[in-house]
Amino acid sequence: MSRANVIAVGMIDARFECIRTGDTSPQLFAETSMAMEMAYALGAIDDGEFFHYKERYNRLYQTQAEAFLADIRRSAP
Repeated sequence: MSRANVIAVGMIDARFECIRTGDTSPQLFAETSMAMEMAYALGAIDDGEFFHYKERYNRLYQTQAEAFLADIRRSAP
């Protein structure tokens, strides 16, 4: 593992940890996506790592969207 990889993975994992512990702000989702894209574009993470993070991100985003829709349905008359 290169130093760039260790730093990139740390940055991405820290953002995922914030999401996992309940910070589901749109800004954090955007930061997480940007961190993954930049790390991949700069070669700090490889294809396998990028696709792993992308799948994880998509699952979290889907869970967030489903929870939002459930809240809307519960509050509808």
